[in-house]
Amino acid sequence: MNKIGLIYNPRLDTSLPLAQDIASWLAQRGVDAWICSTHERPDDPQCISNTDLLVTLGGDGTILRAMPLAVPLEIPVLGLNLGRVGFLTECAPERWERVLERILAGQGEIEERTMLQVTLCRDEEMVIRDLALNDAVVNRHGLARTVRLATSVDGALAAQYIADGLIIATATGSTAYSYAVGGPILPPWLDNFVVVPVAAHLTLDRPLVLDGEAVVEVEVHTTIPGMLSVDGRPTGDLHEGDCVTVERSRFKARFLRLRSRNDFYRTLVERLSPRNHVDVSR
Repeated sequence: MNKIGLIYNPRLDTSLPLAQDIASWLAQRGVDAWICSTHERPDDPQCISNTDLLVTLGGDGTILRAMPLAVPLEIPVLGLNLGRVGFLTECAPERWERVLERILAGQGEIEERTMLQVTLCRDEEMVIRDLALNDAVVNRHGLARTVRLATSVDGALAAQYIADGLIIATATGSTAYSYAVGGPILPPWLDNFVVVPVAAHLTLDRPLVLDGEAVVEVEVHTTIPGMLSVDGRPTGDLHEGDCVTVERSRFKARFLRLRSRNDFYRTLVERLSPRNHVDVSR
């Protein structure tokens, strides 16, 4: 590898000093490095296009913020977990030197993850198009009122949800917001995605697991504006009659992995336990 980008979360005090330490370590081994925060972009666009790897310093949210840089250029991402759970990250921060030594020695494999293309149309004109690694969420906006969401799968009406919102998540995102409201956990390398209502009222309240080729259309019916969010980012207001289409993207997220797939199952409970304060060592 000739050039590595280091993207840090400025909300974590340890992230920038760690990024600077890693950059110095890489320079000693003849590898160029650039540093920027999740709230910035590198000053020189050319440095991004020539980058061989992005290393993120933070949690899963830091990786999600790095994806718009990485995905179009097919740059693989490796996450150092400074966050609380870190389903998307590869290793703990104290192991970074050992991990990078292995990567510079040519070890590791690329793991691809499905992404979603999310399109918002109003009066039959496209308003927004975005990419999601975790999920797209159609929900109410502030006031405690439900929204009506006519949801079709491959052109057939599947449900008329009356709910606080609706989550369409990838297998990768099945351990995020979808999981928090009772959705199933899918192995992250699957192409499937899930549709999960949030606080459904007098309507279908069970998640749907869909084939990766499925196309989901959500027609919004609301007297007050709703909100579309993509990977946790507020993306746009939703109005009466708006249609959100979610389908598999042609783009893939690429992660550099040193561990085997089986580690997902071995660490599943351990990574969820901080939220539940469960001692899994017993």
